Amino acid sequence: MRVITVSLGLAGRNLLLVRRVPSVFIPSLVMPLFILIATAGAFHGIGALPQFAGGSYLAFTIPMAATMGAGFAGINSGMTLARDLEGGFFDRLQSSPAPRLSLILGPMLAAQARSLVTTVVVFIAGMIGAVMLPGLAATLLIALFALLFAAAASFWAIGVALRTRTVQAAPIMQLAVFLSVFMSVAYVPQDAMHGWLAVVAGYNPVTYILNAARSAEITGTVMWAETWPGLVAAGALVVVLGAFAIHPLRHLGSR
Repeated sequence: MRVITVSLGLAGRNLLLVRRVPSVFIPSLVMPLFILIATAGAFHGIGALPQFAGGSYLAFTIPMAATMGAGFAGINSGMTLARDLEGGFFDRLQSSPAPRLSLILGPMLAAQARSLVTTVVVFIAGMIGAVMLPGLAATLLIALFALLFAAAASFWAIGVALRTRTVQAAPIMQLAVFLSVFMSVAYVPQDAMHGWLAVVAGYNPVTYILNAARSAEITGTVMWAETWPGLVAAGALVVVLGAFAIHPLRHLGSR
């Protein structure tokens, strides 16, 4: 219970920074909208491919924009932690009775909360573009995938921050998230891809996350055959990157 209480307190502190330092949050809100609008406009013609079967390319893009927004939310948590490391606040947390696990769970929960806001904004932008919500179950599933990816991205960024102890490592945090999304099925279905990118996308866990979210977005229903690979991929990312973030805590002592 102490881990949960402290984690929620740290998450609340991180969310307060949204009001005090808007520059921390605004990019993670604007960039997914920019990606959604730019991609849906510039690549609208891709929707004429047979693989789309006449479907809306904007609807195809919405899960990618929500996932990217969740990734930005995770990056922001890592950058906030890096600032705390540089400013000495994290050192005070280390010397307090706060459970070590809460030091990474708090920022992760804050990233998930921010990702929910971004996902809602992306859905609203889609509705402005005449793409209606796919139904309650499908909408909740897309939001769940955004939450899971926000957790994975935050663990990655937190792990980098704990190892480098400087906000100057932000480009490393960002590059990995960008590559994980853009080297997946970000723009076209996998069966329409060719060359090395098709091979990389086949091994990329984000591909399975996007496929599952897009199935819910486009069909409006939750189909288990399409959903379970995405859940397994997202769960694996959370577990592996969670271990990556937890490992440096072993050198901080245990409480």
